[in-house]
Amino acid sequence: MALWQNNALISLWLGRPTYAGTALRLDFVEAAPKELGERVSTMPFVIAGLAAYALIIGARQIRIMHPINETVRNHYATFGYTYEPKDDYLYRELL
Repeated sequence: MALWQNNALISLWLGRPTYAGTALRLDFVEAAPKELGERVSTMPFVIAGLAAYALIIGARQIRIMHPINETVRNHYATFGYTYEPKDDYLYRELL
């Protein structure tokens, strides 16, 4: 998923379904630093996009794989994700 604002790329996310198809993985996340200019928060758009795609493929869970540090894990937790330390990912169940 690529997000643009005013003809500028502000965020890029890459993921795939798990091999069993029961979850949608988010493997790579990048966003333009706010120091380069004001931009909207990208997380609400990404959550909506991930949820829509997961529902289309029949996945029951979204996983954010291998968060880089505790600060990042805590940021995702504010959006309803739970950390699974054994396999180093955050997850959120879909209804």
